Amino acid sequence: MNAVPPDPVRPVAEVLRSVWGYGSLRPVQEQVIAEVMAGRDVLALLPTGGGKSLCYQVPALAMGRMGLVISPLIALMKDQVEGLRRRGVRARALTSELSRHEIDLVLDNALAGKVDLLYVAPERLGSELFEARLPRLPIGLIAVDEAHCISQWGYDFRPAYQRIVRIREVLPRVPVMALTASATPQVATDIRDKLALRIEAPVRGPFHRPELVLWVDHSEDRLGRLVKLMQRSHGSAIVYLRDRRGTARVAETLRRQGISAAAYHAGMPFEERDRVQQAWMRDEVRVVAATNAFGMGIDKPDVRLVVHLEPPPDLESYYQEAGRAGRDGQRSHAVLIAQAGDAARLREKVAASFPPITDVRKVYQSFADMNRIALGAGALESYPADLRGIAARTALPITSVSHAMKALELDGALTLSDGLRTPSRVFIRADHRVVHRLRLENTRLGPVLECLLRLHGGLFEEASVIEEGRIAAQLKWSVSTVQGALKELQDQGVIVYRPRSDAPTATLLVPRRDAALLMLEPASLDDRRTRALQRLEAMLAFTFEPQRCRTRLLLEHFGESMATDCGTCDRCVARARASDPPPGTADPDRDARSRWEMDEHSDRA
Repeated sequence: MNAVPPDPVRPVAEVLRSVWGYGSLRPVQEQVIAEVMAGRDVLALLPTGGGKSLCYQVPALAMGRMGLVISPLIALMKDQVEGLRRRGVRARALTSELSRHEIDLVLDNALAGKVDLLYVAPERLGSELFEARLPRLPIGLIAVDEAHCISQWGYDFRPAYQRIVRIREVLPRVPVMALTASATPQVATDIRDKLALRIEAPVRGPFHRPELVLWVDHSEDRLGRLVKLMQRSHGSAIVYLRDRRGTARVAETLRRQGISAAAYHAGMPFEERDRVQQAWMRDEVRVVAATNAFGMGIDKPDVRLVVHLEPPPDLESYYQEAGRAGRDGQRSHAVLIAQAGDAARLREKVAASFPPITDVRKVYQSFADMNRIALGAGALESYPADLRGIAARTALPITSVSHAMKALELDGALTLSDGLRTPSRVFIRADHRVVHRLRLENTRLGPVLECLLRLHGGLFEEASVIEEGRIAAQLKWSVSTVQGALKELQDQGVIVYRPRSDAPTATLLVPRRDAALLMLEPASLDDRRTRALQRLEAMLAFTFEPQRCRTRLLLEHFGESMATDCGTCDRCVARARASDPPPGTADPDRDARSRWEMDEHSDRA
């Protein structure tokens, strides 16, 4: 059945100008939006920094019907919702951090036409609350962000994405937009098939970034090489590592050399991560040494240098992270520092990431015991994922615990979220008469209700973010007294109170099973292991290929061809230098090469 072209209530150009202040879209964005405004499905392959979010935000507002956005990135969803609400857009998100009552409330508002964009984590699609309301939701567009997650051939497969096609069955005439920044041709075909997209070919943005110089260094002294890179370059930089402990060591090494640097990883408290990110965005810190937790959704245009201190596990991750340099179109560098032993080390990591079933069972049992989850219970509920606590209970290394939890996620048992700040929230569930009586008669709880209503509007309609410290200052109470009063009001059924949390969580996608009987599908595990090794081998070929242009190798991986070599990567520069005329001979091309490139080659020689 063909989709029905929507009748736009506002021109796309007007929405773009009035909400975002932009005068025009990029050509590829225009093409993607034109497809969905005509009622057609579209698969958009847009590289990092290609402006994916506008592709679904703008047409949803132009249509005048709600846009449903499915994304696995809770932190990115929260950032987008907050940014849209500041612009006057009625955006909401359904994530694992919300209570059942809060989800119920958001969906009721969506049914009433009070939501422009509804962001949904994929695990929420299977909830009874969502499925019951889906046929009646005023949806004009379904956008599937990070669409590569639906493909087992992709680098970040999420079983929960398999539920998305059910929405198509309920709403067959609503156009679907699938977006990703990192899909190989095989993954793109899988996305089309798994989402039943009615398309002939994807819309592709150019993956080639001519302003981005790809460079691979082979050095036995990674930190020494890094310091030289920072000393010879200027502007903001990111250094990517694969382990958390190394970020602090690298940042300290750079600071000792007089280079402003800070560490960032998901294990840090939210306030510290936010402080580092904001300092870097304001150019108060030049370099962030980070795990891959840093960068998603960050749009800093003037990053001049991204350094990888070891090869990532796949080219998709590498391209996303390297692509955070040079978004302003100015010449920038992505440098990968490799060593001969990297290949064997990375292959061992892939093998270790598929733990034995005995370890998986121990971890699952400990996770359930620590959170007191009864057999057959807990579906679509979120619980703290205390990896260190599980490691202590099971006597397993924390890396083994992490791999076991990831195996459970790949098997569809649960979904994981990194530690991100979930602020305290309150919603008043009692009726106005009960609240009024408490305000007048209860000397302990009444002042807290009075303060809540004075500081926050709309608490009867939707949950609001609160600050216990601000309430305490208003009442001249201690923060702990305020928290105690809020918990008591919740126990009495007057409010829904969700205290803040910075802990990583795991959401059960199916009721808790008996760990002793837990099985992981062997054939599926073997397939995933094989695909992970194939992606790794592509990354290693890019890193250690002795002759070919790096840019061409990268683009071929994503199904894009180049007629000629880039002329700027380390391989192209080395070939050009090898064919240089003798000293004293005029050569404008040689003289025009950047000082940075000449220094890099001389250090490697």
